[in-house]
Amino acid sequence: MDYIKKTMEVNLEQQKLVSSPLRVKIIYLLAMKAMTAKQVADELGKSAGSIHYHIQQLYNGGILEIEETRENRGIIEKYYRSKATHFSLNTEKEDTKVEETTSQGTYVSLTEADLKELHADLDALFFKYVERSTSKSEEERTSYELNVILKKIKEED
Repeated sequence: MDYIKKTMEVNLEQQKLVSSPLRVKIIYLLAMKAMTAKQVADELGKSAGSIHYHIQQLYNGGILEIEETRENRGIIEKYYRSKATHFSLNTEKEDTKVEETTSQGTYVSLTEADLKELHADLDALFFKYVERSTSKSEEERTSYELNVILKKIKEED
């Protein structure tokens, strides 16, 4: 099932909430379809208590919303949905040459082969746009600095 890429501006507190590999997985699952905390836990192979805690943090922080509630044998089930899949934090640059800064990022779990392929894909993507920027096009071009930072992080429960 495909998800629609939505970007949400976040404050520093919200940025901290989404700066976790596990929470990013939860966000992407809930972008695909609305699910209960138990369904997310089953999908990720994690304990329901742990996932419920993370979902509550994301919900209280405004990253998730409740799409619907259902009664099941006297228990109210809450189905959560992600408000966005990409998050941008507004930061002011001190560099006077910088007019505008945008950023986007995510967390992923990669095998060594995936990482090697990602590096090759990034090289090819950078080359593609550097090559375009040297073409003799009549269209006006704006200069940008592109950076990709890959940080290896510890997994959490």
